[in-house]
Amino acid sequence: MKPSQRNRITCCSLTALALAGLLLWPGSGGAQRPYYQGKSLNLLVDFTAGGPTDIECRIYARHLRKHLAGDPRIIVTNRPGAGGRVAMNWFYGVARRDGTTVGCMTAGTRYQEWFLADPEAVGLKANMAEVIPVMFTPVVSVGAIRSDVAPGIKRPEDILKAKGWFAGGFTVESNKDLKFRSLFDLVGAQYGYVTGYPGSADLLGAFQRKEIDYVDGSTPFYLSMVKPIVDEGRAVPLWYSSPKEIPEIRPGYKADDFVRKLSGKEPSGPLWQLFQMGDSYRMILFPPKVPPEAIQAMRAAFQGLSRDRAFLEEYQKVVGIPPTMLTEEKELEEAVAPWKSATKEIKDFRLRYIEQGQKLVGKGAKAAR
Repeated sequence: MKPSQRNRITCCSLTALALAGLLLWPGSGGAQRPYYQGKSLNLLVDFTAGGPTDIECRIYARHLRKHLAGDPRIIVTNRPGAGGRVAMNWFYGVARRDGTTVGCMTAGTRYQEWFLADPEAVGLKANMAEVIPVMFTPVVSVGAIRSDVAPGIKRPEDILKAKGWFAGGFTVESNKDLKFRSLFDLVGAQYGYVTGYPGSADLLGAFQRKEIDYVDGSTPFYLSMVKPIVDEGRAVPLWYSSPKEIPEIRPGYKADDFVRKLSGKEPSGPLWQLFQMGDSYRMILFPPKVPPEAIQAMRAAFQGLSRDRAFLEEYQKVVGIPPTMLTEEKELEEAVAPWKSATKEIKDFRLRYIEQGQKLVGKGAKAAR
């Protein structure tokens, strides 16, 4: 081989190596460094530790890392208060917008406050139209009442005979409170109302202390915290928000059947519409202006999680139903559409109903006796 040929080959080889290195360099157009490599991820929960939102979010945290390219460290933090509003305000106004803080929240009430109400009046500082949905999972709620409520509760129909019992909630404008109030009012139940508990664990404590007689929460909360009380004969499930029957919650009824059987009527009207608008989701959210690479990586991770056998088995065991994980933009848009497209009539009705609830709070409450 001639020297000139050797020089040309060496030159070409060095050029190829340089190009290969450039393609692999972070930020180049080739194989890029995973967005979350070398980073820590803060998974922010908007309710107390040990509550249903926290339980479910920690299941995500245990399995998410292996599906998130870059293998970041995941830290779960709780910021309870004001029915989740404290966390959302911090998330929107303070959290870094680089993808290293992701909300794991039950934030349907925040969307209602933004699109249906006066956010400033309730202290919501987050513009929910700017918050970025990543993944939603529908939540099945379950309500239960103490069996020792006079004259004694053995099945849902017995609440129509009961008087002087109290339902407990988070805030008058929260999805939780609006759902159970609208359901009880649809069937004509006579109940008292106490609200202001910061989380489900606090509600459960009040339920066990007999400060309140009724408590509800999602299936992980019911199965792990309330069902043992039911199994002891100290409580009775009343209703649950699922289109399918769940044998583990008998003698409780699906919400639509609860209305039919206790009222003798088909569920309809503004109270039923309000109940339906309270459909809840576990939400994975980003604050505004997070880089597209972070959004794509997080959605891909949850898509992988939805096929993870170990995750699915743990979720089914704890939550009681398989997850339905919405990650496509169209699916997420459809989930928030009922809030965004609410009519003036239902907005006005909701506002009046909240005002009625404020007048009911604490009247004759056990804690004040």
